[in-house]
Amino acid sequence: MIQKEQLDLILESRRNSEDFSPLNVKTGLEVTQIKPPDWLIEDFIMEGGFTVLHSDAGVGKTFLALDWANTIANGWKWFSKESVKVPVLYVLAEGVGFLGARVTAWKNKRNATSYPPVHYYTSAAPLFAPVGQFPNREQVDFLELVDRIKPKLVVFDTLQRCTVGANENLQQDMSQVVSMIDTIRQNYNSAILAVHHDTKSGEAMRGSSVLKASADTTIQLTKKDEVIEMTCTKQKDAEPFKDWNLTLVGEPQSGSAVLTAYQQGVKVRDYSLLRALADVITVRGEKITNKTWRDSANLDGGRFERPKASLVREGLVVQIGEGRSKLYTISKEGWDLLEQQNMLNSNFRPLPDDIKEQQQLLEDE
Repeated sequence: MIQKEQLDLILESRRNSEDFSPLNVKTGLEVTQIKPPDWLIEDFIMEGGFTVLHSDAGVGKTFLALDWANTIANGWKWFSKESVKVPVLYVLAEGVGFLGARVTAWKNKRNATSYPPVHYYTSAAPLFAPVGQFPNREQVDFLELVDRIKPKLVVFDTLQRCTVGANENLQQDMSQVVSMIDTIRQNYNSAILAVHHDTKSGEAMRGSSVLKASADTTIQLTKKDEVIEMTCTKQKDAEPFKDWNLTLVGEPQSGSAVLTAYQQGVKVRDYSLLRALADVITVRGEKITNKTWRDSANLDGGRFERPKASLVREGLVVQIGEGRSKLYTISKEGWDLLEQQNMLNSNFRPLPDDIKEQQQLLEDE
């Protein structure tokens, strides 16, 4: 503790220093006028924020990180979530040999006319330097790359590969890693997405608690059978999002795969049921009986009724009538979802009624 007399002398000396500049504060009114950051992709990556995506090995972290990076670089929707188009730097420090196939699979799945404008750095970025050596030459070289590209999103895949020499269980070492991450965030207003591994038990992300404490958002992927569950394990400045269900779908032309995401609270089989309803509709807006839909899905009892009710609640299917006279049709949102996920047969895509009528008139003429 500093005694009052000694503190007065120290403060007086500091105030008389040539390099002294008093610290400023803001009033309550002034802080209300500070613009909050936007989402680069809603719920997942905040402008200038720090997101950690973590899971066990082989669950699909890189597929999801690539999906988000490509989506943001184009400014497209990620299923129902809006994104903002910004420059993206993707540091891929492992699995480089599969990168081309994965990017091609994404391009084909999203029906893109060109490859996403992501900048790929296919070596490990040096996020760690021992105390007293920060920043070292390798870190300055990487910061020069960042300065040249000026990305608004930087992805580190994986964090472990980019922290060579650090003991991830030591607070001191991981604090040095966070210092390098913060250098990029604060100087370039760049969001950071770090892809990280879970512990052997799969209950939490690996390493020092410094990482989670420093992050704005942490997201965990866990795999159950063929379904990947995405859970928000921390959301610093917003409500945690509801769980998502993801599946990996093969993309034949590239020989790789892409992720399909299912809306919050809806199970995978609900979408198979939605596809079964689409299979028996010939014109958008056509109403189908419960029996016809059930036969198309080849399901009965609760295996049919529960996901059907969920689809109606989500607004993807519209129910008309009551009792045994109930009929069903797919809403615009339901058709959009099927189109986004390429769940419609490429040779059979029912058209809206008005377009169908226009085509019929042209054929009659």
